[in-house]
Amino acid sequence: QFLKAQAHHLKPTLYIGKAGVTEALLQELDQTLDALELLKIKLNQNTFEDEASVVDVLVRRLEGVEHVWTIGHTILIFRPSRTHPTRYPLPDR
Repeated sequence: QFLKAQAHHLKPTLYIGKAGVTEALLQELDQTLDALELLKIKLNQNTFEDEASVVDVLVRRLEGVEHVWTIGHTILIFRPSRTHPTRYPLPDR
């Protein structure tokens, strides 16, 4: 809930199109996650990927990525930065 609230104002940072999830996209996403930590990813209408398969690939291929939420064609993922203190310290449960 905390991360969903923090992401409410964010615009999609990455768009997945016809090519789907490529190695280049994963490398870019890895770098972007380190800088921004909390990202919205939008699946374009022309993609052959579905949300569940994209989430599965991202969680498997990018170390430490957590799937926070999916609504419609928008996926929210989170990974604390490896190079600087996190901007999104998770509240104690």
